[in-house]
Amino acid sequence: TSERIAEILKKHQLVYHFQPIVNSKNGQIYAYEALMRTTGEPRISPLAILNYAGSANRLYEIEYLTYFNVLQYIRNHYSMFEGKRVFINSIPGHFLTESDYQQLCSEYGDILSKLVVEFTEQAETEGEELTMVQERCSENHMEIAVDDYGTGYSNITNLLRYSPNYVKI
Repeated sequence: TSERIAEILKKHQLVYHFQPIVNSKNGQIYAYEALMRTTGEPRISPLAILNYAGSANRLYEIEYLTYFNVLQYIRNHYSMFEGKRVFINSIPGHFLTESDYQQLCSEYGDILSKLVVEFTEQAETEGEELTMVQERCSENHMEIAVDDYGTGYSNITNLLRYSPNYVKI
């Protein structure tokens, strides 16, 4: 399995499926959540990919591919996302470097405002890293969400520190 995952990362064979988030009051699609998947066989679970990437020091690669691949998909299918947000899981401790972030802004600055950056429960974001992400989100009209609130590092202290626009329970 680790050889297959290494191949997936090397060949950038991550794809994203967009799960609708529905407004319970009117039944309309409000947003989508980008769910990471693999192409080809055998299919590998996202958790297995993240575990491998963590042990191989390749989580940054996942972060990079996720942002660039999701935004490219949004651009290529813009009508599907018109008037909607896209929730994207971000990996604390592996946020885009300044140069990669500037490249992202250069290529996709016109659609960055569609993104909602989700902090996952698997790791904590704090200090300068948190401030940087909050500033990037503010500058580009992106929003912040806390995913799986009540599990892992998603606790009341982090909820107050993150000041999210959305809390996913």
